[in-house]
Amino acid sequence: MPPPAQRKHVFPPPMDRNYPVHAGRIQTRSLEAHIVDHCNLTCAECCSLSPLLPAWFASPDAIATDLRMAAKILQPGIFKLVGGEPLLHPQLVDLIHAVRETGIAPVISVTTNGLKLGEMSDAFWQRIDALTISRYPRPRLSPDLIAHIEAQAAAHAVRLNWKTQNDFTSMTRQSAGTDYAEAQRIYHDCWIRERCHMVRDGMFYTCTRPAHFNTLYQGRQDFQSDGLRLRDDAAMLDDMLAYLYREKPLKACLECHGGSAPQAPHRIMKRMEVDALKAHYKEQGDKEEEKQRTPQPALADEAGNP
Repeated sequence: MPPPAQRKHVFPPPMDRNYPVHAGRIQTRSLEAHIVDHCNLTCAECCSLSPLLPAWFASPDAIATDLRMAAKILQPGIFKLVGGEPLLHPQLVDLIHAVRETGIAPVISVTTNGLKLGEMSDAFWQRIDALTISRYPRPRLSPDLIAHIEAQAAAHAVRLNWKTQNDFTSMTRQSAGTDYAEAQRIYHDCWIRERCHMVRDGMFYTCTRPAHFNTLYQGRQDFQSDGLRLRDDAAMLDDMLAYLYREKPLKACLECHGGSAPQAPHRIMKRMEVDALKAHYKEQGDKEEEKQRTPQPALADEAGNP
């Protein structure tokens, strides 16, 4: 069968850096929640670090609480349920319903590798508005599965976005950087800060990476300071605008090469490589924890100020 029609994807995507306020809510392109950390694939250079993270499922109630708070000041055009592989969530249909009830966005979308779409109930297809399917060189989706996906999407008026990903961006550093000027450049030029806004555990992040680094290092480093605590008070709107327009790099930028870093062909890691990377980042976390116990000179900014 001929390949499904695909929308043209531009990489790196353009940035707007524009956040108008309408009726007391900041209009943004999108907002997302990573509802599972783990995945049924072990892709090298996964931006969500899924092969390295333990199994975890978001609670529908927790997601709804965060989104009700976020909806007071944010008006994203689309809300995305992401992972990991979100189709692994045992309460996915309930979770989508909870998201819908918050009124966070007019469009609710799920991003998936598609491998489990043949197992999804009609209730799943009835609840979503859009579906982004990341298509990797391997494992390939079978022609029968593709036909099933297209038929279900047509039957339930779900907009399909087939996204071919033959390459992954090599973002994650083997060890944290110390160059503030480089971190500043990475943050300034990174499209992720604009297109991957995220809520997690009562926090809003302009980038998905701090929450995942926090899990990778088991909370032994403070990446929550990269985000903004969601609150219900009069100052929250101005604080959110200041956060969105900030030019100070995130702590996570020292762990990352940025969204426009060089790309490498997609590949699936074997278990031995995954285990070696887990051990490596555990060692890095141990070193950083030891460093924090020892007084260190402050990291100088680009002007040389501590």
